[in-house]
Amino acid sequence: MKDEISIYVHVPFCSRKCIYCDFASTTHTELMKDYFENLEKEIDLYADELRGKYVKTLYFGGGTPSHVPIKYIERIIEKLANHLFLSVEEATFEFNPEDVKHELVKELFEIGINRASIGLQTSSNDILRVLGRPYTFDEFRKSYSILRESFENVNVDLMYSLPFEKVEDVEQDLKVIEELNPPHVSIYELEIHEEVPLYSMMKSGQIRLPSEDESEIMYDTIVEKMEGMGYKRYEISSWTKDKPCQHNLKYWENEDYVGFGLSAGSHFLHKRWVNTPEINDYILKVRKGERPTVYESNNSDFEEACETLFMGLRLSDGVDIEKMKKEFGENFEKAFSRIKKFCGEILECSPRLRLTKLGMKFSAMVLGELA
Repeated sequence: MKDEISIYVHVPFCSRKCIYCDFASTTHTELMKDYFENLEKEIDLYADELRGKYVKTLYFGGGTPSHVPIKYIERIIEKLANHLFLSVEEATFEFNPEDVKHELVKELFEIGINRASIGLQTSSNDILRVLGRPYTFDEFRKSYSILRESFENVNVDLMYSLPFEKVEDVEQDLKVIEELNPPHVSIYELEIHEEVPLYSMMKSGQIRLPSEDESEIMYDTIVEKMEGMGYKRYEISSWTKDKPCQHNLKYWENEDYVGFGLSAGSHFLHKRWVNTPEINDYILKVRKGERPTVYESNNSDFEEACETLFMGLRLSDGVDIEKMKKEFGENFEKAFSRIKKFCGEILECSPRLRLTKLGMKFSAMVLGELA
């Protein structure tokens, strides 16, 4: 539906910075009041373009949304309601285990949050300490229990190929999933970026990461065990039994969404833009009445075809070939020609275009041709 839109709100504040994190986040909570005042102003800057749109999904990500007073969240929702129709079917809020309290969860539920996402990352206390995560596995378990009292729909985030991690650690994580039986699980392989502390720690030999062979065994173990538990892998990193994330599906189906706040990205009417990742720059620009972007682009039809194919191939169902042909014509054919060589064991090319089970394992190789 052309009048539907999804909204993402970035909350960059954290109690501490994890050694692997490259997200736009900060521990400078003294900037919180200024940040949220300008976040409201940023929403006003898009009022004319967004007025009359229906918000179907809303997502508060970070950083750590659960680390800020709920009054800021309430005000953002009120501000959005001033300009858009909030017919929200799914409203997600990210939690860190150390922030989960009965009162906070109850208040969020009362203002319309109906989906929670909580970051476990690993059930190993030793690895949690290395990563700089400020909680233990037992504390996570208690927090998860509190969330399930209010929220029917809860996602648990896991990572693998972590420092000093063994296959046995991953197997233990999967036993935890089997025991808790969360409606949704996101599982990511650790990515290391040069600007994060983990990179220099790895280079100096202070930290050891699993070998490529060990990581491959971890991956295979995850796929086998999750399927055995009855989870469906509907996207490269996402597993569920019956509750796929509707907000993230909007991204993967390349539909319209607008992101507000630090480093937030948007895709709206074939335009893409990304906000600055620097909080002081963000506040300064919005104060001056400027949109806080560092990148803006009007996609050509070919670029839109490539992006739609790139995002859609992350889904286990892939993309509808006839629909792509109808929407993009020769631009789809041109984009498809970049990956046609993978048809067969890695890429199923009829009746839909989608990665095979083996293709999911080597998805970076295929998607890299479309980037």
